[in-house]
Amino acid sequence: MHPLKWVQDRFGWNNIKEALLDRKIPNPKPWSWFYTLGSATLAVLLVQVATGMLLAMNYSPSPDHAYDSILYIMNQVPLGWFIRGLHDWGASAMIVLMLLHLLRIFVMGSYKAPREMTWIIGIFLLLVVFGLGFTGYLLPWDQKAYWATAVGVNIAEQAPFLGPLIAKVLKGGGELGALTLSRFYSFHVLVLPALLALLMALHLYLVVYHGISAPPHPKGKEPPDYQKLKGEGKSFYPHSVFKDIVAVAIVLGIVSFLAIYFGSHLGDPADPNDSSYNPRPEWYFLFLFQMLKLFPGSLETVAAIILPTVGVIVLLLLPFFGSPAERHPTARPFSMGIGLVAVTLFIWFTYEGWRSPLLNPRIARNPMILEGKILYTNLKCAYCHSMKGEGGNIGPDLAATIPIRSDKWIENHFRKPQSVIPGSKMPELNLLDEEIYALIAYLRDIGGGGVSVVKAEKLFQENCQTCHKVDGKGGDMGPDLSHIGAFRETSWIKAYTENPQALNPDSVMPEFKSSLTPEDLETLARWLSSKK
Repeated sequence: MHPLKWVQDRFGWNNIKEALLDRKIPNPKPWSWFYTLGSATLAVLLVQVATGMLLAMNYSPSPDHAYDSILYIMNQVPLGWFIRGLHDWGASAMIVLMLLHLLRIFVMGSYKAPREMTWIIGIFLLLVVFGLGFTGYLLPWDQKAYWATAVGVNIAEQAPFLGPLIAKVLKGGGELGALTLSRFYSFHVLVLPALLALLMALHLYLVVYHGISAPPHPKGKEPPDYQKLKGEGKSFYPHSVFKDIVAVAIVLGIVSFLAIYFGSHLGDPADPNDSSYNPRPEWYFLFLFQMLKLFPGSLETVAAIILPTVGVIVLLLLPFFGSPAERHPTARPFSMGIGLVAVTLFIWFTYEGWRSPLLNPRIARNPMILEGKILYTNLKCAYCHSMKGEGGNIGPDLAATIPIRSDKWIENHFRKPQSVIPGSKMPELNLLDEEIYALIAYLRDIGGGGVSVVKAEKLFQENCQTCHKVDGKGGDMGPDLSHIGAFRETSWIKAYTENPQALNPDSVMPEFKSSLTPEDLETLARWLSSKK
């Protein structure tokens, strides 16, 4: 038996070829190249699947090893940097292509009968892809991953009725940690890809079943017979396939170029204690990030939940509005106007979110503090100690104990824990002098304290109490500083006190660099940062 006959008998190759490749499509001119957006999106999706599987082979979904495994992929796995770059830039490319594909279908009116379900499944596909983007950025476990995810989960928690439950399912506990990363990884590589595969299969089946829509006919003319247009058209292969291949080659070439020349960013390791970090989402969530600023306080739910939900519902119901025969853009002035406004607002909010100023202006940190931060992470101090609610409970909470201890006491404790606290479970760390000093500098920056309280209170009364209040005493012209240490570090408070306008040009607070010595500024900043 001929091998091709064997394949035909068992797989029906001729029937598949006839259904997929030999089918005729209406002549799509002058829109022909816009029809390639769907194929380009599918190609990028396949690249995402392939690169995702390669990355998963070397990734460890735990807070202790996630960041290091990304470093391993980028620095030691052959072409790992390129694979991660393709996956990173491919995610953005896929969302851009899907949005353009959706826009093309909307403008051409291709969402109307009999293709309503094709459109609806496409909307759900877009939502799943956004979900993949959201669950994907926690996986590197760097600063951006941690804080952007924390903001996203807090937004989800504001949803009426189900919000707290959704946040609990995502986090797996009270705070972001090992369970959170494990669940996000499961959603990213198991749950959402399975849902995506099912929806994509249904979407492609409906595209083949109903055929590619014909270009919209001008307003006032009778709609042509679709079967007649197909009969006068050309076969999908090779005419449309050629354009698809060209479009796919261009898109993959651009993604590869970006992966090679710009790579994939990896920030500092996640630090739950770094409350000065500026959480910024990926570009495709910047519109939501900007919208939140228009609805402050309790109204954030409107921007974060209600408006996006209304937008999705409108998109899902769109095929059922208007006459199915009126597909040309000029025959749908109202819907085209609404669509133009929506696209303009999306682009504008995205741009404004990208250029918006930092909520927490960054300051140059002492290199010793940065070295201490790395040591704190590498020594796994958070296994036993908590800081600002993050970490273990075997040892004392450092945010509570560090402020009341002197630098000398902390140094002696690092050298010989049992000699300072008999029976202490803390092991001797055998650290070098410079490592001990770096750890103390980091703990002081986070926890404050270690100063003369009498002197610090006197400095505050003489220089700050007229405008600011601490523990119920002081003025109301400036913010209450009773809990400033819960969200500001020593170095930030010192820099702001020295020159407020350098961090916030709109600040009306006077500078104290010329009236206070560096030692006084450090004393005041340490005392304030101990206020939790």
